[in-house]
This record gives sequence, C-alpha cells and structure tokens, in this order.
Amino acid sequence: MRASRSGFTLIEMLIVVSLMGLMSMFALPRLRGATNSMSVRSARQQTAEMLIVARASAVRSGSDTRFIRSGNVVRVVVDSSGTLVTIAARNLYADLGVTLAVGGTAPRDTIRFSPRGQAIGLTGPATLRFTSGSSHDSVCVSKLGKVARAGCVL
Repeated sequence: MRASRSGFTLIEMLIVVSLMGLMSMFALPRLRGATNSMSVRSARQQTAEMLIVARASAVRSGSDTRFIRSGNVVRVVVDSSGTLVTIAARNLYADLGVTLAVGGTAPRDTIRFSPRGQAIGLTGPATLRFTSGSSHDSVCVSKLGKVARAGCVL
C-alpha cells in the first residue's frame, strides 16, 4: 500500500506559472490603456475645475484673473492691486503623465477672465487638449467664459 502524498509536483507548478504568465501578457496592454485613459480624464477634470476657479475668482475679487498654461503646467493667477498672486498650480505631466496642448479657433496659452466672468480677447472657443499614450480629451472655453468639460460643444 502506498502512502498518500499532499502537495503539487514540479510539472504541475510549471504549468500553472506558465498559464499565469500567458494571461498576464494579454492583460497588461489593456491595463496600460485604462491607466492612460484615467490619467487623461483626471487631467481634464482638474483643468476644468481650475478654469472655473479662475472665472469665479475674477467675479468674486472684482479684478482680472488669468489661467496660464506654460508647457504642461497650468496656473490660476489673480491680479491683486497690480501684483499677480498664484492661487492654484498643477504640473499635469509630473502628476499624471499627461501632455497639454492648446488649439481651437483661438489658441491661447493665457485666458483672462474679466470681473464679469467673461473671457477677454477670445475670438472663438479656446481648446485645451490632453494626451497620454493613445488616450486624448479636451476642455473648451467660450468667449463668454463658459467651460465645457465634455468636448467642445458650446
């Protein structure tokens, strides 16, 4: 009579490990794409909120407020008696790995908001485009200062 054994053989373990390797090989590209998509969505949301903060700060303070893009860094700056004070800043590439470009009919690196909440100097919608890998999205600002988070339908 043979004694019962518990456990797995080396061959069984190798088969299981190789199957797990094959499954992960197919899953990793999808996970990377989902991560890029979430990063772009997060950058779009944060930038839209900063634009809304810039517009609201202009109305609240009664002075010009600027949304400034410098490469992949965005800032909100308020004019306080001739002195520019930064109230919010974000480096989208360092934080999320997302690149930012301007476009639209009125491409601008700086969007100024008047005390009435209107975008000063825009001749058409200004578009901010976010890209990470194959994922991309955009935020638009109309001449009236309205921020569109879902594409450029203003």
